[in-house]
Amino acid sequence: MKNIKVNALASLLVNILNIVFPLITNPYLTRILSKSNYGYFNTANTWASFVVPLAAFGIYNYGIRAISKVKDDKNKINYVFSKLFYISVFTSLLTTGIYFLFIFFDTSIENLKVLYYILGAQALFQFLNIEWMNEAYENYAFILYKTLIIRITMLVAIFAFVKTADDIVPYAIVMTATTILNYLLSFLWIKREVSFVKIGFIELAKASKPLFTMLLLANANMLYTLLDRMFITKGPDENYISYYTIAYSIVMLIAGVLSGAISVSIPRLGYYLGKKDYNSYNYLVNQAASLFYFLMVPTSFGIMILGKYATVIYSSEKYLEAGIVTSVFAFRTIIWAIELILGKQIIFINDHENRLTAFYFAGGGANLLLNSILYFNNIFAPEYYIATTIIAEAIVVLLEIHFIRKHQLISLKEIFVTLTRYGLISLGFIPIFYIFKMIFQISSYTVNLNMILMVLSTVATCGIYYLLTLFLTKDKTLHYALNLVLAKIKRN
Repeated sequence: MKNIKVNALASLLVNILNIVFPLITNPYLTRILSKSNYGYFNTANTWASFVVPLAAFGIYNYGIRAISKVKDDKNKINYVFSKLFYISVFTSLLTTGIYFLFIFFDTSIENLKVLYYILGAQALFQFLNIEWMNEAYENYAFILYKTLIIRITMLVAIFAFVKTADDIVPYAIVMTATTILNYLLSFLWIKREVSFVKIGFIELAKASKPLFTMLLLANANMLYTLLDRMFITKGPDENYISYYTIAYSIVMLIAGVLSGAISVSIPRLGYYLGKKDYNSYNYLVNQAASLFYFLMVPTSFGIMILGKYATVIYSSEKYLEAGIVTSVFAFRTIIWAIELILGKQIIFINDHENRLTAFYFAGGGANLLLNSILYFNNIFAPEYYIATTIIAEAIVVLLEIHFIRKHQLISLKEIFVTLTRYGLISLGFIPIFYIFKMIFQISSYTVNLNMILMVLSTVATCGIYYLLTLFLTKDKTLHYALNLVLAKIKRN
């Protein structure tokens, strides 16, 4: 079995690549492309993002769990892989065909309809997206190298083909082409380790039933931030969707990196449960949650405080209106982080996906209702739609807590004590920010050296304060991380 610490490091590096390259390309794109064209792209991408999960049919999460439980048996691996691949081919072709027909006959799309076709092609090739096999096999080193190749290719292509305010179609082609290349490389790599086996139509039909639950589970998540974006695209201002997308990108790029520390534990958690090793399972859940909150909570507080400054640095001053959206989104990540642990690492991994799906639809239904109220009152400002998502996700978290306690899946005390401690310590960031704002005499959001120095000084001082406070209070997670580093130094 591969070393989970090595896996965590490789996964973390993958996620770092996934944040470093967008931090290079996105600021370039928001400055080069016109606001209207960027808005048209984000609108088309919103609807393409609705179709891709339908084409995926919930296979990704189901596949990781299914392969993790049988990866000691080569024949079972080939059977599960073949079954899921054949189903994915069918769902990818069917979903994309229906989507293209809708776009073709939709007369309400007035600007750059070609973007919908280009971005929708990602759904057509969704059957090649078998990254779930690499995650189940814990092939994180391959994922790291492949991600590096894809990101460099994307970076070169963007700078080569996107040079003017109107180069939105070349940008869409680059994004779709590199996405398909990413799928293809993963498929070719994993195909060396597995073989296709013949499976009858009746068997495939039977296998589709549990996947339908996973489809609902995947689509239930679409009732949150994606639903927000779909409503916003119906508003009169095409810039609103860009404000939402920019804020989402800033916050979730960072959150995605930090979540890498726990994503690698899902296959191992499934393995422990399959072996009925509950002590190891409980230990790993608490350790992963502590590490995740150790990183996520201060990051969320920091972005909440520096939201407008982060936004103008990231996307230029012409997107200043997205600043408040970024701050609200940062607050939302606290709820998101709680749900990630409760939903994925506890309820889902314990095979309660049906109940988890019901929870997601309950929260999603609440979000749909709240979004509809905003829509019929002609309110399209993105910060209000994020607020509805926060309310909806809070409902989901409360339902999950009740379910976990009722079925005694795991004790939640340590998880929430850790979360609360990191949150209280992070409140100290607020006075630090105002002190540096006064020192540097910042009164506007113009991007200049003085403002950047203020932001860097605030971040550095908050980081030192946070780590020093945890060290003095003998925080277990910090000392665990320090011991790992010291042990590594001694070995070298």
